[in-house]
Amino acid sequence: MPTAGSPRRWQAHALALATALLATLCEHAVVQQSPSIASTPWAAVPLALVCCVLAGPLPGLTLLLGGLVLPWLGGALDLAPAPAVGALLTQAVLGGALLLLVARRLRHVQQSVLKAEQAEQQQRQIVEKAGLGLFELDFQHRSLQASPRFAEMLQLPWSHAPQALDAWLAPLPEVSARRLREVLEGLATGPSRFFLHELNLSDADGLPYWVLLCGQVSQDIETRHTRVQGAGIDISARKRAEVDLQGAKAALGEQLEDLRRLHELSSRLLAPGTLEEQLQQVLATALEIHHSGAGLISMLDDGRPRIMAQHGFSDMPAAELERLVNDGGICGMAMKERARLMVQDMQSDPRCQPIRALMTGRRLHAAHALPLISDQGELMGAMSLFLQEARLPNARERTAMDMCANKAVLFIERARARAALQASELRFEAVLEASAVPFVVLSPVRDDSGQLEDFRLDYLNAATVRALKGRREQLIGRPVQDILVGVWQRRPDLLAQCQRALLRNETCEFEFSAPEGGRGLAQHFHCIVSPMGHSLAVWAANVSDRRRHDQQLRDADRRKDEFIATLAHELRNLLAPIRQAAHLSSATEATEEQKRWGNELIDRQVRHMALLLDDLLDISRIARGALLLRLDRAELGSIISNAVEAVRPLIDAKQHRLLLELPRRPLRFDADALRLSQVVANLLSNAAKYTEPGGEIQLRARAGKGELCIEVSDNGIGMPPASLGDVFHMYTRLGSGDEGKPGGGLGIGLALARGLVDLHGGSITAASDGPGCGSCFTVRIPLLHVSQPGPREPAPAAPRPQPARPMHVLIADDNEEAAQSLSALLQMQGHRVSCAYDGEQAVAAFRADPADVCLLDIGMPLQDGKEVARAIRALPGGEHPVLIAITGWGQEADRREAIAAGFDHHLTKPVDPEHVLRLISTAAQQPRSAETSAP
Repeated sequence: MPTAGSPRRWQAHALALATALLATLCEHAVVQQSPSIASTPWAAVPLALVCCVLAGPLPGLTLLLGGLVLPWLGGALDLAPAPAVGALLTQAVLGGALLLLVARRLRHVQQSVLKAEQAEQQQRQIVEKAGLGLFELDFQHRSLQASPRFAEMLQLPWSHAPQALDAWLAPLPEVSARRLREVLEGLATGPSRFFLHELNLSDADGLPYWVLLCGQVSQDIETRHTRVQGAGIDISARKRAEVDLQGAKAALGEQLEDLRRLHELSSRLLAPGTLEEQLQQVLATALEIHHSGAGLISMLDDGRPRIMAQHGFSDMPAAELERLVNDGGICGMAMKERARLMVQDMQSDPRCQPIRALMTGRRLHAAHALPLISDQGELMGAMSLFLQEARLPNARERTAMDMCANKAVLFIERARARAALQASELRFEAVLEASAVPFVVLSPVRDDSGQLEDFRLDYLNAATVRALKGRREQLIGRPVQDILVGVWQRRPDLLAQCQRALLRNETCEFEFSAPEGGRGLAQHFHCIVSPMGHSLAVWAANVSDRRRHDQQLRDADRRKDEFIATLAHELRNLLAPIRQAAHLSSATEATEEQKRWGNELIDRQVRHMALLLDDLLDISRIARGALLLRLDRAELGSIISNAVEAVRPLIDAKQHRLLLELPRRPLRFDADALRLSQVVANLLSNAAKYTEPGGEIQLRARAGKGELCIEVSDNGIGMPPASLGDVFHMYTRLGSGDEGKPGGGLGIGLALARGLVDLHGGSITAASDGPGCGSCFTVRIPLLHVSQPGPREPAPAAPRPQPARPMHVLIADDNEEAAQSLSALLQMQGHRVSCAYDGEQAVAAFRADPADVCLLDIGMPLQDGKEVARAIRALPGGEHPVLIAITGWGQEADRREAIAAGFDHHLTKPVDPEHVLRLISTAAQQPRSAETSAP
């Protein structure tokens, strides 16, 4: 029914006015036909009531007013007979009252209907919002009336009107339509009036969904029609949750089973076993979790994989498996990539080409591998599992694989640590056992009151066993008092040091001395007592030899200082006559004889100084093993004669009597005659120095029993017996009144003699009855290829250098006086000489005027002699001149370095001028050759 607020209310009002007009016209027509009828619009009231009921109160009121006003208006316009005013008013009051009563009743009825509709609409909304879909099935007409929610739930179109069941189910998939029809038809024939049924359907894409149907079956008593009224609710979310829950329960069960397996693995791994056995158990657990029957664990050993555990490959040799791992296997790829490797299908994966045939034969299709990497990032190996179906491992299997790999890494690290510890213990024990220093571990022994009373031996090394002169098994576990009776009473300081280290937990280090046996020799020990838990580690090193060596070093240092002082004294003794002779030669009043004598004196002193330096160099060469003998046929008489001639000035100066006792027949043998003559000369010189003037020296030589024996004895100051073993040491000089006097000696003669005798394979000894009783030195040399020849022809004298054609000579020396004096000597021979006083000047002088011969000092400023030689050889024409090194460095290594730098000859200072002239003369006559000359 239209209301006042309806959009079409103007139409209702217009219709009411039209009805009022029609009623007025009808009434006018009736009045004209029957004039006896009064013109009174009574029809307006019933029509207004009807309009009120049909169209509402306002249109009814419009119709009433129109029905009253129109007749009056017609009468006023003389269009029709005018009705009585009283009648109009009466109708208006009566009609208005009736309209009011009807409108009130209608409003009450409309409100009731509206409330019912709102309640029904609210219930429908509640049902719809609750997810319930309502339906009613009439089996008599096989029609279905469904709510929009129910149609939406079944993914079917909705209609207001009931629809045929078959037509309504037609859009569903065939399987779902048949299932729904069977369920709905089965409800009518079921034994129960009420029903509750879960319906499993699928949509057009084949995805499942579930609908729960509930309701009751009723039958009309009059018509006997069966109806099913019920509701449906979509339970797909709940069913999916149930499926997910069941999957979660299954996954949780699998995870619990995995944890049980891993727990059992941890329990089994607690039992002692080898690393291979433990890794085999880890692999077995990983295989159970993956439901696999084949797997490997490989470990890197020196950079190559080694199979530590395997399952399913027992028919293959380990070497073949290791080759496959290294040449493209799953473990090898995982180690190379240092990341998890999952192969879904090894038949199609190109990376698995090397192992495809092997895996096909074993019906293995997928692989899961993980590198074994420590916490420090070290690659230890890999673990790989193989699956029989082509799939990727799930999250549970990946997690279990990680845990198994972590256990494998843990036990590999533990095995390595255990092996390293065992190796360290073995090395430590081997070091202790091999140590010559006694080492013991002491544990405290306390009385009933807890006071420390002794120590017990818990460990001792082999050196301690030897020192205690017992057996290890008899010494271990015994108190120190039982082994060293009264040791703590005799040495309370030792007990105090041990107590201090134990109570203060600090290391104590000390030394003590004790007599050794009955010899009265003091033995010195250095002890280190260190706490080791509740025990003490004690080192007791015998440092007696070290102390003696320290004393010997101090004595040697003292002798070295005395030697330096003596060397300075000897050099001053040699320089004094040189200075005096030089002054004499430059004096104007000196005669030619005096000048000649001065020159000869200078030459003798220089030669003596050169011999002194040669002795020092010989001692150094012997110490380094660099002195080589020149063995040749030598004659005893010549050796003795040369030695006596060398020492004759000293013997004559002290007016000694020299007695010689030699074999009657000449004796020839293989030896270095020059060095043996040097030995005899040193012995004679030593005897002359330490014998008072006017003494007697005897030299006896004899051959017998395959050796040559030479004895040099004197009636000089003699030696104490304790010094007999020291006289052949370097820097040792016999204490006498000659010390500090000229000729006292440097203390190197006897040391050099012993070295030269040792090189000949012989021996030298000293004997003396004591101070003031003289000395005797005996040399024994093995005789090789002995012969007794006839008279020996004298060797031809070395020819003096003949004057050569004038040569251009370059002298380079930072000692200007040495360069100028040598220049004057060469100029006297007719040579043209240029001088330079540093390396750069020498190179510049040669570049400006190339020389035929270059005399270069090695130790020059700016550029040394070797750099100058290299620079000259690099210049155009630098390969022609003869380069001669003049230096104070005379070692064999110095000579080799000079030759390597480009020198042709190597001369040591002071050089013999005649030797230099011979080299220049040879250079003028012969082509240059790289050979060394010695002064």
